[in-house]
Amino acid sequence: MTASTWTNRLGRRRRGGFTLIETLAAGLILALSGAVLSTAVRQAVRSLALARDYQRAAELIDRTLTKIDLVGPARLSIEGPTGGVFRPPHERFTWQVRIDSRVEGHLYEVTVRVSWLAPGGKMRSAQVQTLLNDPPRSRPENLLWEDL
Repeated sequence: MTASTWTNRLGRRRRGGFTLIETLAAGLILALSGAVLSTAVRQAVRSLALARDYQRAAELIDRTLTKIDLVGPARLSIEGPTGGVFRPPHERFTWQVRIDSRVEGHLYEVTVRVSWLAPGGKMRSAQVQTLLNDPPRSRPENLLWEDL
């Protein structure tokens, strides 16, 4: 007996293929899988964007600390600047510096914070604190913050 002539107990001929219920169930499973997958991809893209922002903030903190070290924390604490907005293409990032003199020698405790408005409207920030040595006359006096 071949499959095309096979009949069930009631004498009806069985047809190959899927029933409507099976097709609807498969479609529902496919739709749910697509929704879960798109949510996971969207979350991964958000996480990647946030990681890029934190990496950019770390680079900006490094640049700011380098400038502070070149100008000198002692002079910068007197003359400023102690905050501002970065130049394009990083204009959505702002920075603040706090410089405290330490009792030991010519050490200065320097705290640099970079903040930005992340997509979605949430404020984010990254902060670094370090000690810098700044003996008198150890840096060129004609070097200006704006020149760097």
